[in-house]
Amino acid sequence: MTRLLYISILILCIFTSFMLYFLSYDSKNIKREISQIKYTIETEKSDIETLRAELSLLSQPDRIQNLSNQFGLELEPVNVTQIRGIEDIPLKPANKVMDELIQRSLIGYTIDSR
Repeated sequence: MTRLLYISILILCIFTSFMLYFLSYDSKNIKREISQIKYTIETEKSDIETLRAELSLLSQPDRIQNLSNQFGLELEPVNVTQIRGIEDIPLKPANKVMDELIQRSLIGYTIDSR
């Protein structure tokens, strides 16, 4: 009886040690992936900051005016009447398939005899 108990405890210990090893291995992999993702995020943030600095440099009014004079463009200041809201932009015409999908989803499925 005690021999069976010892064998079962030994098997349980071996099983537990293997499970702990695999969990440790998995946690190290997850930690490595997290550090790679953090590095990628930091790289992307740095790239975004660089692009914002370039945009700021390229959109300076003096630079644009010099380029305009250099290439003979006759740029004028923007009038207040030229500024519109998003609702003033016309919608892009959809194709026939999209029209049918919209009709089915809004009205219900109807059969046309076109």
